[in-house]
Amino acid sequence: MTFSIVIYDPNEEAWGIGVASRFLAVGAFVPWLRPGIGAIATQALANLEYGVRGLELLQRYDAAKTLEILTSNDPLRERRQVGIVDSGGNAAAFTGKECYPYAGHIVGNGFTVQGNILAGEEVLEAMAREAEGRGRIYEKILRALKNGEAKGGDRRGRQGAAIIIVKKPVSSTGREFDPLAVGKYMDLRVDDNPDPLRELERMVDTWVAMFMDEEMVNVEDYRNEVNEALRRLGYSDLKTWVELNNFEAKFTGDKIGRSVLRVLLRQAGME
Repeated sequence: MTFSIVIYDPNEEAWGIGVASRFLAVGAFVPWLRPGIGAIATQALANLEYGVRGLELLQRYDAAKTLEILTSNDPLRERRQVGIVDSGGNAAAFTGKECYPYAGHIVGNGFTVQGNILAGEEVLEAMAREAEGRGRIYEKILRALKNGEAKGGDRRGRQGAAIIIVKKPVSSTGREFDPLAVGKYMDLRVDDNPDPLRELERMVDTWVAMFMDEEMVNVEDYRNEVNEALRRLGYSDLKTWVELNNFEAKFTGDKIGRSVLRVLLRQAGME
């Protein structure tokens, strides 16, 4: 009922899962990740124990051995589907013979893509191409999901989607809000939406605007667009909009983050 990507990026030392499905709150069930350990997607007749126990096994074994242990004694394994990437980026996947067609997986260098009740094999092929492409880990995950959907995605339709990424924990900067101190990077979920990937992309753009370092542009260069956007949204000044949307770190008064400007224009229906 689902298509997903499990991926490791050695440059970012990050593990990520992207998933989309005609299933409510799919991001609460399919993805299982632990920074420095690996990532597991359990789907079809999802066995949540594959996530819980699998992450424990990945502390001792590689992806292939973990997959073997999980499936070997499972009497319902032929109805399961699972993709695993371990701490070193080794990938393994399993698709049971009784999963509803089309069902399959593609294992590549540092990633695996898998799905069931899909429009066809071309869904996975499109996802795999993006997994092998360039960009930040969240960009590759989002592109993989979008291109998989463009090829037909889940045959039953759309409802939920999610992107969850963890990184190796880093030393705390002393700030109270420091997610990377515990390895949390991105955790975005769309639980019930007629176009979940479009909403997920909007959320990713907002996340980038809020948390990623980026180019700052002169507000004066976009004065007409900014004023029109503020008028449409009912704000009297840019500073108020910035503060109410938690973008203070990306605004100096004279300059604003390029992605923050994009969020403003999108909110106003100008992009």
